[in-house]
Amino acid sequence: MKLEYKKRIYWLLRFILIVCVVNVLTGMYEVFTSNYNVTANQIIWRGARYNWDENRYRKIDELENLSELPKDCDIRDIWEVASCYAKDDAECESRLRELEKMYNDQGEKKVIENILEHDLGDDKKTRMEYLIVAGILTKDLDKGTELLNTALDYCFDRDFGVLGYKRYIDIGDKLYRKNEKVEEIIKAFEILSKYTVDYMSSAEKILDKDRRDTYIRHYFSMIQLFQIFSGIEYFDNNLISEKSYIGSNKRYIIRAVRGDGKDISLYYTMYKPFIKLGNVNIYGRYKNLNMRVYGLMIGSLDDRDVTDYISLKYLSTLTFIRRLNHLEATSDIFELCAAYTLVYDTDIHLIEGTAYAIYPTYKIFDYIGYKDMVDTKDAIRNFNANFSKGGYFGEFANEVGYDENNPITEENFGERLVEIFDMRYRCYEVLGEEYGYDIDCITLDLSGKEPLKRED
Repeated sequence: MKLEYKKRIYWLLRFILIVCVVNVLTGMYEVFTSNYNVTANQIIWRGARYNWDENRYRKIDELENLSELPKDCDIRDIWEVASCYAKDDAECESRLRELEKMYNDQGEKKVIENILEHDLGDDKKTRMEYLIVAGILTKDLDKGTELLNTALDYCFDRDFGVLGYKRYIDIGDKLYRKNEKVEEIIKAFEILSKYTVDYMSSAEKILDKDRRDTYIRHYFSMIQLFQIFSGIEYFDNNLISEKSYIGSNKRYIIRAVRGDGKDISLYYTMYKPFIKLGNVNIYGRYKNLNMRVYGLMIGSLDDRDVTDYISLKYLSTLTFIRRLNHLEATSDIFELCAAYTLVYDTDIHLIEGTAYAIYPTYKIFDYIGYKDMVDTKDAIRNFNANFSKGGYFGEFANEVGYDENNPITEENFGERLVEIFDMRYRCYEVLGEEYGYDIDCITLDLSGKEPLKRED
């Protein structure tokens, strides 16, 4: 009998040793392969998501049967937008009046809670409700992250493991997994993005500075929130543990905190399986993560403090910084609004994932007062003209990888982003280093100049 127990203890100890070794090796593997995480796995371009697929980005979102807004609809007023969206639908209009009264009597937080506490539907009314959530969050973001944290609380459900039952006595950490409401909020931001981009692209310059700034703040806040929920959908595919934070009595699944600038950090603890047996995952390792969503800038990037969070001892950090340089240079030349998301392990300061958000600028952004501001649409048109046959740089088109039969457009800019990075860098090598040109001029209107000739 004693021998039998010894054998059981022996095999148990062997199993524990194997689990520990696998756990350690898994952690080492993640450090050695972290360089793969610096590729922006997902980008957002003009309100649509693109996922990285081997050598290019592929669009994963298509909006269908979307109601058009009248040109005089104020895209900053979510109730006006929702009213236009709900037009000629009795159920939507009734629900809209109910929510608007609740907003006026009880406040915006109550509206968000009322919408998100209900089970998810699959109809136009649900789209309208989540569009209202997106609009309220966008308007409130400048004030702080209280409403954002309220919405995040509803985006996760308890996970009770493979047996699927609730324990009567909770022991250990409570674990959660994201639910379908995250994707529904993302769809709402896609719709809001579509409406906002349509308005911005057709709007004339606004001379009143305060009024113009409210549109720009709306644009930037909407994009940053879109980044946040897209990041949660893409990166957080494992179990998340509820935890408390210093200075707060509340326990959070994910806690959003605004930094000193415009960046927002989402702190959470994620469990990852280190042994997979068919459909059964064995969890044991966890990571304390921060999803840092940086604020947007025009023609630049807020990357000055990135090494405060990720360590320079990893090759992945240097690779990531180089790729940010590509994004920043391209944003400068094409007059883009750009930002990035950085997911990293807060204990070992190692990159876990990255994503970009890139949107065009429009004439409404003319905050300097130039008579003829070059916006993204102008920059793309000028680039195509300059490198086409007869254009100022037409003789160098092949060397920089430009094909006039496949011009860059606003519609294909997202899926061709890496190709555009490469063309810009070749412009720097050929026109900048060999000919001494400031390559910022490649997106200027050079139609009145004699084409540049190759030196013998």
